[in-house]
Amino acid sequence: MITRPYKLSQEEKQVLLERFWQKDPSLWSESEDDYPSIVNRLGWLDVMSRIQPKLPEIKEFGLTIKNEGFERVCLIGMGGSSLFALVLSEVFGPREGFPPLVVLDTTDPQEVEKVENMGLEKTFFIVSSKSGTTTEVKALFNFFWDKMNSLSQEPGRHFAAITDPGTPLEKLADERGFVRCFLNFPDIGGRYSALSYFGLIPAAILGVDIDELVERASDMARRCGPKVPVEENPGYLLGEFLGENGGQSRDKLTLLMDKPVRPFALWLEQLIAESSGKDTLGLVPIVGESTGIPGFYGGERIFVYTRMKYTSTEQSLDAFVNELKEADFPIYRLELDDLYDIGSMVFLWEMATALACHFIGVNAFNEPDVQVAKEMTRLTIEQYKKEGKMPVSFWVDPQSQINFRASSALAVSMKGLARTLRDIFQVLPTWGYMGFLSYLPYDPVVDEVVSEMRHLVRQERGCATVAGYGPRYLHSSGQLHKGGPISAGFIIFTRKRSKDYEPVPGFDMSFWHIQFAQAIGDFEALNHINRRVVHVHLPSDYRLGLRSFSKVLARAARL
Repeated sequence: MITRPYKLSQEEKQVLLERFWQKDPSLWSESEDDYPSIVNRLGWLDVMSRIQPKLPEIKEFGLTIKNEGFERVCLIGMGGSSLFALVLSEVFGPREGFPPLVVLDTTDPQEVEKVENMGLEKTFFIVSSKSGTTTEVKALFNFFWDKMNSLSQEPGRHFAAITDPGTPLEKLADERGFVRCFLNFPDIGGRYSALSYFGLIPAAILGVDIDELVERASDMARRCGPKVPVEENPGYLLGEFLGENGGQSRDKLTLLMDKPVRPFALWLEQLIAESSGKDTLGLVPIVGESTGIPGFYGGERIFVYTRMKYTSTEQSLDAFVNELKEADFPIYRLELDDLYDIGSMVFLWEMATALACHFIGVNAFNEPDVQVAKEMTRLTIEQYKKEGKMPVSFWVDPQSQINFRASSALAVSMKGLARTLRDIFQVLPTWGYMGFLSYLPYDPVVDEVVSEMRHLVRQERGCATVAGYGPRYLHSSGQLHKGGPISAGFIIFTRKRSKDYEPVPGFDMSFWHIQFAQAIGDFEALNHINRRVVHVHLPSDYRLGLRSFSKVLARAARL
C-alpha cells in the first residue's frame, strides 16, 4: 500500500528519493508483472548524459536542412512525438535564417490542405512516431508521400524519420530512401521523450541552442539528485505538493503561466494527464482557462504558477495569485530566468509527475485505457468500408436544429439538446469537470467560442473545464477522460463536410472520414464506461454552428 507523503518522516522521504533514482519499479506497482515495462520507461532519468554525444550530429542535421534551402519543415506526429516540438515552435520560433517548423498533429482535412498549399517543393517532412505504427502518422505520411512522388524524382530527399529501433517506420525510411532515420532510446516513453531525439531534432531545425537546453535540464537533474536533501530538492518538493493534494481529492491542477511560456502547458497537460489518470484517480490539468474571482473556484483546486523572472508586474499574474493565496488555495510557484529554462522545467515536471503518481497510487508509465478508443475507431472504419456510410445517426434538436446524440448514461433523445445538457449539469458535481472536445480545424474562432463556454460553465455551475482538439487529445488527455476521476461530462464536436475530399492512399477514405471515425470511436469508448457525453454534429459552417450551440449551452447552464 502506498504511504502518503505527509505521513512520511524526513528519513523515509530520503530513502524514497534514493529508490526513485535507483529506478525501483515497486514505487509504481505492486505487481511484479509490471516491473519490466516500468523499468523500460525510466530512461529519461539519465537521457541527458546519453544524448550529449549525439548533439553534434543533431546540430549538423539542423544546419543541413537550413542550407538545403527548404522554406519550411513540417513535423508529422502525435502526442509525445509532436507536442514538445509544437512548444518549441511557439515559444522560440525559428532563429534568423532557419526555416519555420509546422507541426501537423491532426487528421483534420482543412489543416492538411494548409500544409499542402504552402508549396510542397520547398517543404521538408519529419515523420515522428515512437511505435512507427500510429494511424494518424501513417495516413499523413501516405498522403504527402504520394503528393511528393508526383513532384520529385527523389521524394525521399524531402523526408526524415524519428522512431524507435526495429519499428515499421525504420524499415519504411530505409526502403523509401529517407535522408535520415534517427533511432531513439527505446527505454523512454513518448510523453517523457522531450529531451531525446523527439524534442531535440525539432529544436535544431529551429536553430535553438540545444547545448544550452540540455545543460539546463542536466543542472536541474543534479539539483534533484538522490543525495540532495528532500527539503531542498525541487523535484521531490513539487512531486510531494502534487501527490499530497491529489491524494486528498484536490485533483484539479490549474496551470497558470506567463505569456512567453504559455504553450509549454500543452506538453505538460499530456505528461500529467496520461501519467496520472487511471484507476479512477489522477490529477486533472486545467490549461487555458480564463482567470476568475477566487470565490468561483471549488475546494478541489490547486494551482502551479510558472512566472518569467523579468516579466513586468502588469503582465504577470502575481496579483491574481496573491488573491488565491489569501483565499487559502494551495499554490506552488516556479520562476524561470529565461526561455531556455524550459529545459530545466521538462526534467523537473517529469520527476515531479512520476513521484506524484507514486503518492497517488497509480502506475505513471502505462496508459491502459487508450486502446479502447483506438479499437472503437477501427471497428467504425471497418463498418464504413463495408457499408459505405458511417455507423451513426443523430437527433435534430427541434429548437436549434443542431444535430446531436448522447450516451446511454443520459437517456435523452426526445428531450431536446438544452434538456440533455441540463441533465449533465444536474448530475455534474462542482468538484467534477466538463470537457469540450473539438474535431475541428485549429481555428482562433473555435478557441474564442470554447473559451467563452468554459467561462460560462465555471461561473454558472462552479466546476472546472478542459478543452482539446481531436484527435490530438486522444494522445494527451484521452487516458484521463476514461481512466481518471469519473465525475466528468464531455461534449464532442464534429462538422459536416463542406466538400468531397480525396481518399488517403492506403486508407480508401478521406481525412474527414478518418477524423470523424476517431470522434465516433471516442464517443463509443466513453459511452462504454458510462461517461456522460454528448456528440454535437455541426453544419459545415462550424463557426456559426458553434456559436448557436453556445447559446443553447448558456440556457441549459442557467436553468
